[in-house]
Amino acid sequence: MKNPGRIAPFVFTFAYLMASITPGRAANETASVVYSNIKPGDTFVVGVAIGLIPFTGAYNYVGVGFKAKQNYTFAGTELAINLVSGPNELYVYLMSDLNGLPDMVLESFTLTDKMSTDPATGVVKIASVEHPQLEAGHNYWVVAVGGTATFANWMQNTHSIQGPNVSGPSLTDLQRDANTNVVPAMAVVGSVAP
Repeated sequence: MKNPGRIAPFVFTFAYLMASITPGRAANETASVVYSNIKPGDTFVVGVAIGLIPFTGAYNYVGVGFKAKQNYTFAGTELAINLVSGPNELYVYLMSDLNGLPDMVLESFTLTDKMSTDPATGVVKIASVEHPQLEAGHNYWVVAVGGTATFANWMQNTHSIQGPNVSGPSLTDLQRDANTNVVPAMAVVGSVAP
């Protein structure tokens, strides 16, 4: 028998997540977790630098891959990204997959003043406006980068969850990193679609 004491906090957190990143959705639509490596009560650990990296001058994009297990309408995402220095600007892209790499942008987000400076608990919640379809069995990517003068950190999940991840100097020049990397903390939600 499952421990109800462990299930209740998850149900509460799941309900809060759905309510907080899916504003404007019809009351009869139910959001589901498409992918998540974030669990209730998580705090995060040092992850991957995104945006303009101090002292090196490098500009870095980072992405995490996930697979849709059934058809969904994309509702939003939650990323454990915190501002380190520079303007509070963040660009996030939901992308399709081609041969194991991000391909076409399905939806993009420009965020200002949404990142926390708390690396342990800072989370950016993003609600979809266009609600693109995610098809069962297909791979997708969430890619993030700071503004042109922004240095941010996409924190790692604390559950040692590994998987597909990419990085690179531009959205069109992303390289696959080892699947044995612990990937940054991210959740993706959507409404189940026919």
